[in-house]
Amino acid sequence: MASTRTITHSSSGASCKIHDFGATVLSYQTGAGRECIFLSRDAKLDGTKAVRGGIPLVFPQFGQPDKAMPQHGFLRNNYWQVDESSAYDNSDSAGITYSLEFKNVQAGKGGKWDEITELNCTCFYAIKIEANKMTTTLEIRNTSAKPFNFQTLQHTYYKVDGNAALDASQCFVKGLEGYSVMDKVTNEEYTVG
Repeated sequence: MASTRTITHSSSGASCKIHDFGATVLSYQTGAGRECIFLSRDAKLDGTKAVRGGIPLVFPQFGQPDKAMPQHGFLRNNYWQVDESSAYDNSDSAGITYSLEFKNVQAGKGGKWDEITELNCTCFYAIKIEANKMTTTLEIRNTSAKPFNFQTLQHTYYKVDGNAALDASQCFVKGLEGYSVMDKVTNEEYTVG
């Protein structure tokens, strides 16, 4: 049942591979052929576990604050549906949209999501590619009358060539000044300067 699809922007040659399991982006290549996404050689693509690398989707929790639910929630552990009518390829961009309704979640529920039957949502994930840019949009739509708190993110693994990841002049993140950070490896907390 594991399925991977490729979308290609005909005008530029940019392409993107997405796995239906977790709606995980596995690859984005620019029109010039540069791969931007890291995928582990140990990644399982048979639907037995979340993909290692790519862009895994996280919801309704990051990490495992609720031990009754799997780490990072259930989006990355279920098959998503493709809205075939959403697929497009025009001169500006190409793209597609995936969806997952909570009622179709087979794996990864737990905690309050198993206990409170009023909780319901539909998740939409749109992927758009251009010659030198990929835009992904994750929308969580509460379809129940009961509000709920959640955490969500796109846990992106970027491909960094050679030893550039170890060179701060070549590999860095901008725009986080003033934010508090918790380093999960060292357990150090600090504010980005």
